[in-house]
Formats: sequence, C-alpha cells, structure tokens
Amino acid sequence: MKRGKKTILCPVDFSPGSEELLQYCSDMYGEDAEIIVLHAANPDTADREMQMKECLHIFSRYSDRLSIHHCEVRFALEYGPAWSVITGFAKKHAVDLIVIGSHGATGLTRLLVGSTAEKVMRQAPCAVMVLRLPEYRSPGIEASRAG
Repeated sequence: MKRGKKTILCPVDFSPGSEELLQYCSDMYGEDAEIIVLHAANPDTADREMQMKECLHIFSRYSDRLSIHHCEVRFALEYGPAWSVITGFAKKHAVDLIVIGSHGATGLTRLLVGSTAEKVMRQAPCAVMVLRLPEYRSPGIEASRAG
C-alpha cells in the first residue's frame, strides 16, 4: 500500500544558502512530497508591513524556481526565535521531516549565539536532516537566527 505524500519543512533565512536548501529538497523529494517553506521573522521589527512585502517577493521567487520541479509547495511566515518557530510549526502541522541548513558555527560563536539547527534537532517532533551550507554574509532582510 502506497503512503501519501510526505510533508517536508524547509526553514529559510533568505540567505543564498536557503536557495541551495530548496534546490536540494526539490531535487530529492520533488513530486513525492509537499514542501513547506517557512521563514521565522524577528518579532521586534518596526515595519512589519515592509517585512511582509519583502517576504512575499522572495517567496514568489522561490515559487518560480520550485515550479519547474512540479513540487507541491506552501509558504509560511511566523514571528519568533527561529528554533521555536520551526519546532512549533512542525508539531502543529504533523511534519514528517525538517530539512535545515547549518553554517557550521563552532567555538565561541556557537557558544554565544547557539545553533538553530542543534536546537531544532533536540526539540523536533520528527526526523531532522541538517545540510552543511557555505557561510554567507547576512541577507538584506532580517534573518531570525538567534533564539
């Protein structure tokens, strides 16, 4: 008996690495899964309307790129610390797998800031796949990495 489509959660911070993460998910799972692209935004942003417009613009670009793979895709924007938003969303929406990128922070940086991917792995209600991504400069839109 064939199981239904898997639900794959792909948290993004809008860095160039996020596009690599989505490319991997679409190549790996394509038509066999529903991919949910989630951005965890900073709740302290002064201009949420502008932030929403920027998110919609980037989500539109992601949608165009993923459509060539015939992926079933949904987009979500939630506010709060990234790790908390990701794990809460996964629980609420019965996600089968979280595919998250990691920049491989080590030493003092990881100690002071913490690792979103590590916190997600510890708290997630489902399997977590961590992809090592190249380090990029922070994107123009706020990325909620701390938490």
